[in-house]
Amino acid sequence: MSVIPLRIAVVLLAGLSSGALHAADYPQKNIDYIVPFAPGGAVDFTGRLIAEAAPEVFDGHGFVVKNMPGGGAVIGQTHVSRAPADGYTLLAMTSSVINNALTKPVSYDLDSFTPLALFNLDPGVIVTATDGELEDLQAFLDAASSDSVSIATPGDSTSHHVTALALAEEEGLNFRYVHNTSAALQLHQLMGGHVQAGFMSLGEAIGPVEDGSIRILALLDGARNDLAPEAPTYQEVTGHEFQWGTFRGIAAPAGLADDVKEELEARLGELLTSPDFVERMGEAGYRVDYRDGDAFSELLEGTAEQMLRVLPLLETAS
Repeated sequence: MSVIPLRIAVVLLAGLSSGALHAADYPQKNIDYIVPFAPGGAVDFTGRLIAEAAPEVFDGHGFVVKNMPGGGAVIGQTHVSRAPADGYTLLAMTSSVINNALTKPVSYDLDSFTPLALFNLDPGVIVTATDGELEDLQAFLDAASSDSVSIATPGDSTSHHVTALALAEEEGLNFRYVHNTSAALQLHQLMGGHVQAGFMSLGEAIGPVEDGSIRILALLDGARNDLAPEAPTYQEVTGHEFQWGTFRGIAAPAGLADDVKEELEARLGELLTSPDFVERMGEAGYRVDYRDGDAFSELLEGTAEQMLRVLPLLETAS
């Protein structure tokens, strides 16, 4: 009678060993990389650069970019938060995770994800159409002080919308917001002259600036940037300090096994700091600023605190 329980115990132990080996052998298949935005924006573009570089670092396995736009990134973020925590579903993570959790009836929050890596910190810029009526930052400020300026955003409660709200509050400006469903549509609004100005990240703006579609009125950073050396900082023109930007990183669902997390962090660190990836990002106007999972978590917590201070502005914005 005692033989049967012993055999069962052996089988169970074998199963546990098999599970441990599975984690140690990660990865064994392609990885879904969920971009919670429509194709054409910076998160999508940088995600595809990561996907191109992934097979070299992930033993020939690829990152399969899957766009899941909708709800200001809620659909894609919800999908990842509910996915198995096995390392085969990753999220292109931006501050929209924080914004959505604080402003919308979503089923997730920061604790629903495992931050793995930050790869880009992108300063904000104020832009207008090349042939727009606002010739420079001072004209923009004068118009927004005396009347109002129409502002295109990639969506309600997105980081660019929050940036505009914060600046309006700090400087007493009047903005009328035209919310789009993607960064690509925001750009079309600007280029078509349907709005007077917009807030974007520098990386998103570089291409349209170079092809003559839009102009940068000001850089929302502490110093000029060599990607757009002619663009003045906000502080240069006004004497007032105002810095804001966006970040791009990678996260998995919460509950990721420690050994898989360590393996993922190591491989992502290798990919995101490789000379080829850094060069390709730079050519596209994005500067790599790599941080591991712990440092990324600290940034997320700081951003959440900042967002809580801005939250009352979102609640009263029309």
